[in-house]
Amino acid sequence: MHELPDYDKPLTTSADLVVDGGRRHPATASLTVEVPGDKSVSHRALLAALLPGAPSRLTIRNVNTGGAVRALLPAMHALGAQTVVEDGTLVVERNGTVVPQPVRTHPDVADWPDDVPYLDTGGSSAAARLLIGVLAGNGRAAVVDGDDVLRHRPMDWLVTPLNHLGADIEYLGEPGRLPVLVRGTVHRSETVELTVGSAQARSGVLLAAVAAGLPADVRHPVRSRDHTERMLAAFGARLTPAPGAVRYDGSPYTVPEVIDVPADPSLAAYPVAAQLLWGDAGELRVPDVCLNPTRLGFFEVLRQAGAAISYQDERVASSGERVGTIVVRGGLRDVHAVRVDDPATLHALIDEVPLLAVVAARLPGTSWIGCAEELRFKETDRLTTTARMAAAFGAHVEVAGDGLKVMGGAPLTGGPVPAFEDHRIAMAAATLAVSLPGRTTVLGGACHRTSFPGFADAQRAVGATITEVPRT
Repeated sequence: MHELPDYDKPLTTSADLVVDGGRRHPATASLTVEVPGDKSVSHRALLAALLPGAPSRLTIRNVNTGGAVRALLPAMHALGAQTVVEDGTLVVERNGTVVPQPVRTHPDVADWPDDVPYLDTGGSSAAARLLIGVLAGNGRAAVVDGDDVLRHRPMDWLVTPLNHLGADIEYLGEPGRLPVLVRGTVHRSETVELTVGSAQARSGVLLAAVAAGLPADVRHPVRSRDHTERMLAAFGARLTPAPGAVRYDGSPYTVPEVIDVPADPSLAAYPVAAQLLWGDAGELRVPDVCLNPTRLGFFEVLRQAGAAISYQDERVASSGERVGTIVVRGGLRDVHAVRVDDPATLHALIDEVPLLAVVAARLPGTSWIGCAEELRFKETDRLTTTARMAAAFGAHVEVAGDGLKVMGGAPLTGGPVPAFEDHRIAMAAATLAVSLPGRTTVLGGACHRTSFPGFADAQRAVGATITEVPRT
């Protein structure tokens, strides 16, 4: 067992994942595995129901039902929307019964505003930030809060530009952090300069502007996922992208009655990685995946390094997203070390950094994943937790500056591996473990339900042996 230094992030409360290495059945000529709807698109589709002029009944098909998306549902109920989820379809009906949420205690807040709804978004930063943007645009006053982990994640990236546009958003506790009180609507048509490349910050500002019908120019330092722009454009809003900027002209839009969500490329990455790590013959196909270029960094970096990954059956869906089938053949035998050293590429694989790091540990030479400072502000300091998780297998991964240096070729073995209650760390660990001999226990690995409730089932479909074991 590899000795691990202390780490002070959340204690493990989820069940463990026990992974027995090796493939249960030989690879077939062609295997097809489906993954759930895209988490980012699901968040935005759900919040579209709160935009002015949205239909009284909105149907979202193939919605991601993980914890990060479900975190929005109680907040929707507190705003008077009713939701029903069945067989991957979510229906939102407006003007329902208001269901208040219990207020979380906060050491710095003695008196909570009692004249506005309290909206708890759990641990989902996307739910909180995008919801703040919608509220600042539609004029609905509310308190937005989250769990103790989310309360430590930065919100000033979004709040400062929204207040610049005329919103009245007040920090109720620590400056720059949740909870916040949102009052007043954005009303000043201005140019906003974002200080980070976060897609959540840009999306929150655009949702506020479109909800208010307010022309705005949003400048951003790096290209990152653009699901909000594509969805709003599909609704008819006129947005003009330019290098480092996007402009909304204040034009009207129409939210359709049905929104189709494509499969999540970040979730497709796990069975694709398992196929590559096993390295045996056969072909794996993952259909109906969102092929938005701002989300394909994991696949593109490995393609450039020599992996046999391709895209087929491409088309444009009603959501405005490019959709198709990801196809992977063979393994890592002809794949060399990877290098990520520009912000746009990093943002195109930002959720898959832990997975790319463990794949790189199986490649020859030294790999580099840089421009990743933003990962320090995820559910955990994901640079540190990725290195710690990989070290538990015996991998040589160092946090260096704003990234990870991965020295490939070290002998890797299974054993107890920490997940730090971080779904991306847990799934990366379990994916690497399927290719190693012996048994690996990913401590708290069932936290994968945050984004991928069916993770274990998807990996079993490609031949993995994964069992969930409750903690005692």
